[in-house]
Amino acid sequence: MSNRLGGFIAGQNINASIGTFTAVTSPTFTFGSTAGTPPVGQAIQLTTTGTLPTGLSTNLTYYVISVSTNTCQLSTTLGGSAVTFTNSSGSGTHTAVTQRAFNPYAGAPDAVEYLVVAGGGSGAVNTQAAIGGGGGGAGGLLTASNFAVAVGSALTVTIGAGGAGIIGQDTSGNGGSNSVFSSITATGGGRGGKSNNGGGDGGSGGGGVTAGLGTSGQGNAGGAIANPCGGGGGGAGSPSSPATTNFGGNGGTGLCSTITGQRVFYAGGGGGGGYTTQLGGLGGAGGGSDGSFNYGNTANATANSGGGSGGTGANGSSAGDLFSGNGGSGIVIIRYPQLNSAPAIVKGSPQLN
Repeated sequence: MSNRLGGFIAGQNINASIGTFTAVTSPTFTFGSTAGTPPVGQAIQLTTTGTLPTGLSTNLTYYVISVSTNTCQLSTTLGGSAVTFTNSSGSGTHTAVTQRAFNPYAGAPDAVEYLVVAGGGSGAVNTQAAIGGGGGGAGGLLTASNFAVAVGSALTVTIGAGGAGIIGQDTSGNGGSNSVFSSITATGGGRGGKSNNGGGDGGSGGGGVTAGLGTSGQGNAGGAIANPCGGGGGGAGSPSSPATTNFGGNGGTGLCSTITGQRVFYAGGGGGGGYTTQLGGLGGAGGGSDGSFNYGNTANATANSGGGSGGTGANGSSAGDLFSGNGGSGIVIIRYPQLNSAPAIVKGSPQLN
């Protein structure tokens, strides 16, 4: 069975045409074919190349309340009274469309599959301290199928931002923000801790003097330092690998999802920072960025991955400000069967595949 996929990343709202119609005799709308006539209960919007008949608007959502072959009547509420218009007024070609985001409005109640990933934490900056900075923890990851969505209920979707990167000296990172789909909330990733701070708790914990804790069912703990190398951030699939005296801890591995039809890893932890010639840890699969060493800056974690950014390296004496990258922003992806009703737009700019 084929599936629609609603991925809430950057994108544009999409008008999906149902069919063209004429409005000659109020309150009846006549479509060009039976197949091109919207079913009872469907929400539609009206567009035109000219002007709509008097009494109709392009800025309203209408609901189909009755259908006969290729004709129907509309209301501004489900099951409400038929809207009326001035006969044969208006000009141009009129089209009924749906706008798609995620707000189920027609057909029987559905169940959907979801992937919700929160924003990842950013790594710590250590410069004067003789310890590498801790890596940021990955954002929490939640995924399941058979999530019930009710007819006519609007569902809130929030994409969590990654923790802001740090510019400075000897400063802990920032935690990521939560991502939300309806009643499902994934927790933002924990911050990376500096030389005298533990990693922050979160969806997955950040690395630090002591390991930040992950949220049960969403992610794993970060790693502690092994002087002079920093601990990595935890990932959705595994905790950070242990730091050693020669290598910063690797970020925890994320989890692989096939909700898009491809194998994609999300929510990998950031690598821990190294010290002088001791290398920083590797970012975890799923968008985590590598830790640096010997006063090296670290890169941003991958956007829309929920990955944590790596901690910076140190060499024990001041050499100016360093930069730890931003944590990766989160993502919310919804998949549902093609036979289900397409959702109606409320706000935002989701990407629909």
